[in-house]
Amino acid sequence: MAVLLAAYWPTGRSMAEIWARSDTFAHGFVVPVISAWLAWRHRALLAGVKARPAPWMALAVAVAGFGWLLGELAEVNALRQFALVTMLILAVPVIAGIDVARRLAFPLAFLLFAVPFGEFLLPQLMEWTATFTVLALKASGIPVYREGLHFLIPSGSWSVVEACSGVRYLIASVMVGTLFAYLTYQSLERRITFVMVSFLVPVLANWLRAYMIVMLGHLSGNKIAVGVDHLIYGWVFFGVVMLLMF
Repeated sequence: MAVLLAAYWPTGRSMAEIWARSDTFAHGFVVPVISAWLAWRHRALLAGVKARPAPWMALAVAVAGFGWLLGELAEVNALRQFALVTMLILAVPVIAGIDVARRLAFPLAFLLFAVPFGEFLLPQLMEWTATFTVLALKASGIPVYREGLHFLIPSGSWSVVEACSGVRYLIASVMVGTLFAYLTYQSLERRITFVMVSFLVPVLANWLRAYMIVMLGHLSGNKIAVGVDHLIYGWVFFGVVMLLMF
């Protein structure tokens, strides 16, 4: 694994750089730590498993390496990064065997959350947020004129920008929800259900958050819920939703 990290160091560094500069993907720094902790929780179980290297799994590593090459040729960061993490995951059965890898399946798969991925959802999330906000304002008796992601109400104009998309809340919620489901439930059905809930709740909550921010601004004459307040209220609201969900 150290050899893979050394060989593909530029790809690993590009991931870390994104974690450092992006609030959306800052969780990437803790993903390897959480994965290591999850593996440590299985130490008693692993103690009774004999390591039987599976060199034939090197073929799967090679396939992932080919995926990295395609990403390099196409200059697609996400593909290169997913390929690198996949190679690291597949290196475990090569070195320690299938039985060990099977018992570490979730801790290893959790590493995929380290890949900065999901920004392709931005346009759709922004569109949904704008649509819900406009419909909710109209239902509240406030006249609205909408043009794309911009809309005008009597007290001023508003726009749904990237920070309003809720993508950072969504990614954080799905990651935490997946971890919570794994640690809390034994049934695969319950785990999948909870992960689905952790996807839907932040989307719906973000719609409500956007509507509440516009309403606060409207009712206060744009004295609150604008500028920095906008972001603060957003994170506070998200925190409350997460507490209620978990």
